[in-house]
Order: sequence, then C-alpha cells, then structure tokens
Amino acid sequence: MKIESISSGSFSCVSSVDSEEKEIMRRLLAYGVTPTGNKITDKAKLREIELEKAKNSNIVLPDLLTVTRQEQEKIQKNKKDKRKEQLKDPKAETFEGSKALGEQIYLAIKMKKKKSEQKP
Repeated sequence: MKIESISSGSFSCVSSVDSEEKEIMRRLLAYGVTPTGNKITDKAKLREIELEKAKNSNIVLPDLLTVTRQEQEKIQKNKKDKRKEQLKDPKAETFEGSKALGEQIYLAIKMKKKKSEQKP
C-alpha cells in the first residue's frame, strides 16, 4: 500500500486523467461550465458549446477541439448558400420591408389624427 506525501496541508494524489480530458476540463471552465469529471459527458458538452460557437462565427475557427475543420467549412458553406437563396428571392425580402413600411405609415397617420383631434 502506498501512502502519498503530505505537503503544506494538502494531499497530492495520482490522477488517471489523460491530457485530452484535462484540455476538455480547461476549456469547459473557460466557457464557465463546471466539468462533471466524466470524459464522455464533458466532451459532449464541449462539442455542443463549440458547435454553437462555429454556427455563430463567420469564419473557420482553428482553436476548436471537438468540431473539425471540415464540419466548420460545411457550416460556412450552408450559411453562404442560405444567403445566396435569400438574394435570389428578392420578393420575400421586399414584401417584409414593404409590410414594415406600411405599418409605420399607418401608425404615423393614426398619430397625426390623434394630434389633430386634440386641438380644438
């Protein structure tokens, strides 16, 4: 039986945590998430966070651990394709803009009528 040494009131212990798990824990802490200690669970949580970060980014991020470069390139390609589709269908965007403009004009007229009714 081996007894670990005691130094400065703290126990030093031998850990079975590998370097990948340490990196996962470090990154989770950087994102403000407390690691569970279970490598599979922590890696899944980190992937979820990094995937969301990749979706919100407009570039391929080289520092992500769980989302590959190919996955990020696919996300960026899908975003570009979606933007192109929106540009090809200007009616959809024009309709929304026209609707908003119409509502603004309607409200302006309504406010003007109220002001004119208040003045005798």
